[in-house]
Amino acid sequence: MKTEKDWKEIDKRMSQTLEIRRKLIGSRTPLKDILKMFPFLKCPYQMFREFQLLTRTDIYKKIKHILESYSENILTSFSVMDNPINIALQEKMKQHTDEEMLKHLKMTATCLLLPDVFGDDPSLFVIVNEKVQVSTPVLEVKNPFNVDVCEFSLYLEKEKLTKLDDCITALAALIAAFHVFGVECPRRLSQTLNFLETLIFDMHSPCFPSMKEKEKEVGFQHPVT
Repeated sequence: MKTEKDWKEIDKRMSQTLEIRRKLIGSRTPLKDILKMFPFLKCPYQMFREFQLLTRTDIYKKIKHILESYSENILTSFSVMDNPINIALQEKMKQHTDEEMLKHLKMTATCLLLPDVFGDDPSLFVIVNEKVQVSTPVLEVKNPFNVDVCEFSLYLEKEKLTKLDDCITALAALIAAFHVFGVECPRRLSQTLNFLETLIFDMHSPCFPSMKEKEKEVGFQHPVT
């Protein structure tokens, strides 16, 4: 376990090597080589810090706000009303009365259902209780509504990059990974990432699919780092 002093030294070294690291990533240096040179880039904290150095944005804080603010709208969207994840959520919520637990369950479901709301391919965003098959950044989630055994992991190029503590950290790490590792957004995930990045970067009010119909235009293309 690293001490606080060790992390300060790591932060310093990561800042000093930012320029060369960005050049290597920009020139498509293989991921395994990048992680061999900068192993701490696997750590969610360093990933968030790198994202902040690149964008001047606190990704964790932004994602927390998005999940808290939009969970009700997303969970009541017509496109996910009959989704098995939403049905499982409703059943699980019947077992709890604690407000914090209910909030946690709703935010977890929101994280899982975002691509369905925007008509994107969920398998490019999150894999629930199955094997990861895609090379772009994706979340693996096991037992999402069982707090005691729930697991979140971030994968890139079909390899596990890191384990994550909760849905907020997981979603923040997923978005950060696209920027930090210079990965272009898959076309079949563009609506979801456009929506999130509109809010993350305070660009404008995003279009949100209503219960009557899905809005297909979110308004801008996913920026490629």
